[in-house]
Amino acid sequence: MMSGKVSGVRCQVSVFIFLATMIAVPSARAESGWFQNGMSQQLKVYDGRGSAKKEGEEIDRRGKVTIRRLIPKCHSDWGNDPTALPYFFYQVGLRTEGDFKVPYYIDNAGLEITSEEIFQYPIIYFTSHFPFTFTEEEVVNLKKYVERGGTLWLDDCTGSGPFMESVPQNVQRIAPGSEMKQMLREIPEFFDLYNMVYAFPGVPQIIKAQFSRPFQAAYVRGRPAIIFCPNDYGCMWEISTPPTTLNPLGVGAHGDGYGGGTQAPGSGLMDTRETVYRFSINWLLYTLMH
Repeated sequence: MMSGKVSGVRCQVSVFIFLATMIAVPSARAESGWFQNGMSQQLKVYDGRGSAKKEGEEIDRRGKVTIRRLIPKCHSDWGNDPTALPYFFYQVGLRTEGDFKVPYYIDNAGLEITSEEIFQYPIIYFTSHFPFTFTEEEVVNLKKYVERGGTLWLDDCTGSGPFMESVPQNVQRIAPGSEMKQMLREIPEFFDLYNMVYAFPGVPQIIKAQFSRPFQAAYVRGRPAIIFCPNDYGCMWEISTPPTTLNPLGVGAHGDGYGGGTQAPGSGLMDTRETVYRFSINWLLYTLMH
């Protein structure tokens, strides 16, 4: 039976993260050397494909976190920004070494929304530039998924436009009657989002106001089961050039869309990408524990 499979995976991961968090000193988690280590150590060249599954090879999933992409039946460029999730997890691994290690694996292949396989993952991810409408069959499966403890991440791949406009009606079909709440720091139920690993005084303010809006959450059975990022974070995870010792973030693939300019360490755009990675790590851990 598939019932309870998502909540079981979530429970295992949450217990691991809780224990790791208790070991780590909170003030040291974000600032005690994760980023500094990345600046001082020789990093492996990474292009987002290094951890991909080879033909005939099984991925070791035991006790590890991942996020799977969704393939809708409607027209969609669901697989855009192919290095986004792999490189995001690379940053997770780089910044959570030692006592606060968060193990992960990468499987960047898409999943059909109607597939039973989605119930194996605590987080599934859908992004696109285009408007979207889930089919009735997809809605039924997504309803079951969120009711059993899974979390659906939606990420607008432009930060405005048709994808964003499609979110409310599709959310209502999956979670009828739910309110899309703005995830603000001053609201107690969302305080942890801003403090899981990195402390944020409020919604991250990056180069353009278009990409500095609060996330939104729809609740199912008392928890944030659908989380919408209106800020196109996937494009900021994406890289065009692998990291180096002097540039541990690598070169982003969409610099001009976020205000252009240099991507040298210490530049405005580099600071923006660092901010996005930090808040995204909070987002990941918040999702796994709520």
